[in-house]
Amino acid sequence: MKYTLKQLSHQTFGCGSYACQDTQSRDGQIYLPIDDAHFALYSADKGKNWATLPLAQGRKTDRFIQLQDGSFYALSFDNVVHDAIRSLNQENIPFVAGIYRAKSIEDVCTGNVSSAFTQIQIPGLSAGFGDSNNSHTGCISNGLIQLANGDILATMYGQTKDDTTLCPYFREHGGYDFYLYRSWCILSKDGGNTFSFLSTIADVQTYPIPDVNAEGYCEPDIIEIEPGHIVCVIRTGGHEVYSPLYCTHSYDSGKTWEAPYPICSWGVLPKLFTMADGTLVCVSGHIHTMLLFSADKGRTWSEPYIIEPCDGKWDKSPSGYNSAFESSPGEITIVYDDPKEGIQEGAPEGQLRRIYIRTYSVEREN
Repeated sequence: MKYTLKQLSHQTFGCGSYACQDTQSRDGQIYLPIDDAHFALYSADKGKNWATLPLAQGRKTDRFIQLQDGSFYALSFDNVVHDAIRSLNQENIPFVAGIYRAKSIEDVCTGNVSSAFTQIQIPGLSAGFGDSNNSHTGCISNGLIQLANGDILATMYGQTKDDTTLCPYFREHGGYDFYLYRSWCILSKDGGNTFSFLSTIADVQTYPIPDVNAEGYCEPDIIEIEPGHIVCVIRTGGHEVYSPLYCTHSYDSGKTWEAPYPICSWGVLPKLFTMADGTLVCVSGHIHTMLLFSADKGRTWSEPYIIEPCDGKWDKSPSGYNSAFESSPGEITIVYDDPKEGIQEGAPEGQLRRIYIRTYSVEREN
């Protein structure tokens, strides 16, 4: 299936990066805090029009989902007790998740959010390193959904004691041992108050990745296409290595997963949504900011449509951490960062990336 995109509009919103923490409400409101900036983007009409809202420096922000009861819910990214663990070599590593709730998207915007915590038992959880020599004990990814049956399904990634595959890139360029990530999912049956480990989505011991310098299966996003059928797209590459996005499917609400298969030769933090006509869309980037389309519920995917080409190294490239929405039937709005203008203007490091918003019409050719 081939898709044709026509650019309808383009806007610039100043310095910033990581435009990926979008909270959406069913009435069309979108709240999108911008990293490395002191503002958030806000739309009242599904992304057709945007305004900026002030954001206090250092304020913590999270990506919330709207639950079936109308309230908003989020989980922490990090293990909130990581720094309190005295021995990272101990047999059982605790993972404690922050649970955040808001009554409305207005409360999300103003930071009127309640906090609670829950411990999740992750079998064999181990301490590991991220791709910037950062120590961690697991992460909760952006894949957070409420299933049709009311359960809440979330994705995680990190290392367990069974992960023994080292990445040569980080030993050579960083001087530390990086064991390739695995991805797994957790499930809550009580409205998000507690979670239990559900299943491993993918790991490199079971499903090896051809590029030895890949990072492993990480940053998984999920979407429920129909009751029980979950599509998951997973990052494997990063730093200066091209390694594919992979896709896998579950037909039993995340209990078991098919073997993952590559769908694009690059990409970080894939994010999934469906259009009104049933087309499944994935937005990703880092090398080139791009969109992928699937007309058959994620089984096969189009060639990447490149929104903005950029083949620079990490500090000279877009982050790839984007947001995208169907702002009108047949139209997609994408929010992304890119450093080209900052580089041309000679901006200092840390201020190269600018935030852009583009809207495209999408036509599917049979």
